Amino acid sequence: MKSINRGRAALLAMGLLCLAPVLAAWLAYWLLPPKGGRSYGQLLPTRPFTAAVQPGWPRGKWVLTAVLGAECHGRCQQRWHAMRQIERAQGEATARMTRVALQVADRSAPLEVPHSLPHEAETELPAGNQGFYLIDPLGNQVMFYRDGADPRQVIDEVAKVLKVNNGLG
Repeated sequence: MKSINRGRAALLAMGLLCLAPVLAAWLAYWLLPPKGGRSYGQLLPTRPFTAAVQPGWPRGKWVLTAVLGAECHGRCQQRWHAMRQIERAQGEATARMTRVALQVADRSAPLEVPHSLPHEAETELPAGNQGFYLIDPLGNQVMFYRDGADPRQVIDEVAKVLKVNNGLG
């Protein structure tokens, strides 16, 4: 009788030992929920970017794009400077990126950008004109960053996006 009780106790102990990690994981999930993926910029729904259908849009490259209007002076200068820094800070991936200016009106002194396309002021962009967009090589909108965004955090986030999507662009 003694050996039967000892055998049952051993079987019960082995069962609890096997069940313990499952119970611990379940409790940890419900008591300490995971924070999930948080991004610095605004993640946009996957759909084609409105300006990406224009002739002259750089195909096969990641694009940083923003609207360049006649009404913004210093703000646009800061935005384009930040976009240039973000592009150049990508290291080897710099060749996979470019910048595009969506020009609303003729400007007497255009900013130094690789590509410039016309843009109608009435055309509504998904997150507005007060920042810049990251567009994938297929022409789909990915992220939006507001003016005044911390360039260091944007550089890190864009680097992660490019690294994860190494086969694209």
